[in-house]
Amino acid sequence: MQDAAARTMVRWWETRWFALALVLASAVPLLWPALPPLGDLPGHMGRWHIAMALPTSPDLQRYYAYHWALIPNLGMDLLVPALSHLFPFEVATKLAVIAIPMLTATGLLWAAREAHGRIPPTAMFALPLAYAWPFQFGFVNFALSQALAFCALALWIRLGRQDRLIIRALLFVPIACIIWISHSFGWGLLGLIAAGADIARLRTTGRGWPAALVGAAIQCLSMTVPLLVMLASIGAGTGAAAGGLGGEGWFDAPVKLVWLVSLFRDHWPWFDLISLLPLIAVLYAGMRSARLGFSPLLGIPALLCLAAFVVLPRLLMGGAYVDMRMAPAAVMLGLIAIAPRDSRMARTLAVMATAFLVLRLAGTTLSFVERSSEQQRELAAVAAIPHGAAVLSLVELPCGGAWDDLRRNHLPALAIVRRDAFTNEQWAIEGQQSLHIRYPIAAPYTGDPTQSVFPSICSTVGSNFAKAIARFPRAAFTHVWTIGFPPGAAKAADLRVIWTDGQSTLYRVAR
Repeated sequence: MQDAAARTMVRWWETRWFALALVLASAVPLLWPALPPLGDLPGHMGRWHIAMALPTSPDLQRYYAYHWALIPNLGMDLLVPALSHLFPFEVATKLAVIAIPMLTATGLLWAAREAHGRIPPTAMFALPLAYAWPFQFGFVNFALSQALAFCALALWIRLGRQDRLIIRALLFVPIACIIWISHSFGWGLLGLIAAGADIARLRTTGRGWPAALVGAAIQCLSMTVPLLVMLASIGAGTGAAAGGLGGEGWFDAPVKLVWLVSLFRDHWPWFDLISLLPLIAVLYAGMRSARLGFSPLLGIPALLCLAAFVVLPRLLMGGAYVDMRMAPAAVMLGLIAIAPRDSRMARTLAVMATAFLVLRLAGTTLSFVERSSEQQRELAAVAAIPHGAAVLSLVELPCGGAWDDLRRNHLPALAIVRRDAFTNEQWAIEGQQSLHIRYPIAAPYTGDPTQSVFPSICSTVGSNFAKAIARFPRAAFTHVWTIGFPPGAAKAADLRVIWTDGQSTLYRVAR
């Protein structure tokens, strides 16, 4: 009787006010940093600035070209310029990035409520994964598309439960196109999880597995319009999928294990690894304990994401870390699929999940404050760079096994944003970006990853520092910016130190 009464009343973690507080709290780690300290973000900012300022900047026109095209990687490329009509560019970037974890939290909570009828306390264990490693890496277009996919999943489940299948089919034609434009992998994620949810829905009507699979495939046909665009692009050799479909790094079990243990990878290994234990405990208990229920509407999508993580390679369609991006989605959906069956367990989990969420958000906030301070110290060099300069950037990076990512590989792109300069850290992958680098005299130091300098023991890409300083084309570059190297490390007679903070140095090339 008590459990029946508990199911009819709204408890504090199930209220709309608490859900709103959770969504707002998800933005806290990003409030302090002037520049969100995400790995690839400065590079994206350089590209967005070029797209916006190129028509009126003769300096940028010397170095870059930008040809707008319908490609499946435009989420933030469209959002940030739109916000820049209302806010300064760097403020617009920060607001757009803040929106990503807030949308992720909204989608997870909404999907959990649609599947269970109310928000289970286990959903709070999933919310810190809005800051999972793909987001920390700076995959902002993908992260935005993933957040939109979670919101779309909630709507998909809701309309399916209401048996409004025709309306759902019509609505998801534009929804799928919007998510595909944001990022193609987010669109793929949406198709996968929507199919899983519909398989679960059809199974509850008594259909067998073959009929449920066929029925779900038919229902998902409304989301296949982007596939037609991609096939047409492959045939034409241009546009959305001109980068090709080839994959690399299939079934690399050791690397996939690294992705799994790196879900919270940020700053302190002990903190990030210990944070995995509550998630493992909840997922294990969800499979084993009779006191916890498991919603197939979210559980099957979670299993499909896990299967995609196992099957997908590291490189696909010009994108990197493809399989790694699926791991957090599988865990998030698995967590929100679980709900306690009795009120005592629900209260216990609610308290534990709230404490876990607060702890993870506090840790991420402290990490971002520290990262922001480091970045701002390095970015003081930009003020010494003349407008329109050409800057060879060389950034010291740790070996790939280092847990603590210093987030500075693409910092030189802020010289593009603030000085309309050229830097050699931009990437321009055919079919993935509309940016084109048109400064051939800088070869071979025209773009990413030539700015990266790894220790010799693990160097497989990037530049050798000594060789780059000795051989870079003097006619192409006016300045050299070394990050992570002390003043004087660049030993060349024609380099003059004009700024240093003791760890990084800006040189002028004496003509």
